[in-house]
Amino acid sequence: MKNKIKNNLRKGQVAIIVMLVSALLVTVGLSLSKKTTVETKIDYNEEALKKAFNAAESGIDYYLATGQKTYDSDDNLSEANVTTENIGDNGSGILDFKEFTPANGVQYFWLVNHNDDGSLGNNYFSGSMITVTHGWTSNYGSLEIGVYYKNALGVYGVKRYGYNFDTSSKVYNFSDLGNVTNVTINPIPSNPILMTVTPIFQGANISISGNGFTFPVQGEKINSVGSAGVVFDGTQEESKINKKLSIERRYKFPYFLLSGIVSETSVLSQ
Repeated sequence: MKNKIKNNLRKGQVAIIVMLVSALLVTVGLSLSKKTTVETKIDYNEEALKKAFNAAESGIDYYLATGQKTYDSDDNLSEANVTTENIGDNGSGILDFKEFTPANGVQYFWLVNHNDDGSLGNNYFSGSMITVTHGWTSNYGSLEIGVYYKNALGVYGVKRYGYNFDTSSKVYNFSDLGNVTNVTINPIPSNPILMTVTPIFQGANISISGNGFTFPVQGEKINSVGSAGVVFDGTQEESKINKKLSIERRYKFPYFLLSGIVSETSVLSQ
């Protein structure tokens, strides 16, 4: 009887051990399966993100080359859709690119429209004055401002202005204004084409505003959204991943105006 009881106890212990080992193996198996699934998902996301980024880039290149706003990759696994928007003051009468212009760098503001082929149009800024704001709150510098125009005879010219906003660092022959926030060019020449603003001694966040008149479009912003998906088994495609890229294309500075930049005309002050 005792031996029978011992045998039953051993059998029960063995059964418990087998159940514990089985449970452990099942848990480990599920854990490895879950890990494999997560790693596969990460690999998919990385691959899809690369494809979406490449598609967004290709969408921009395709638009610049053809003007078409829809792009499909050769393998049909990625695509891009392009939208565009004008760069300008949108009717506010202010041009502010919200970018920093380094010292001795040049910020350009177009005062005439451009045609579809990129050539200059004939719709000029019609305001009589333009206020230039430098954005300095300390460590003031100086500004050199050029206004390019076309006179009644069709001859291109430039008027230059110079202003010192700091009492210690000055440019000879510039007008001394002191620590004021802006300066107004008045009057603006007829048929104005372009205004250039160069900060000296200190970089600046330059913007301009007109007296109730809007400025022409300055270029276009191109937005491209690329999307991609990876096929696992030849039929099932995972949900797609999107990537957005944006670039700005401002109108280029025409070669014929370079003569105005390199001319030896003295800086004019008001």
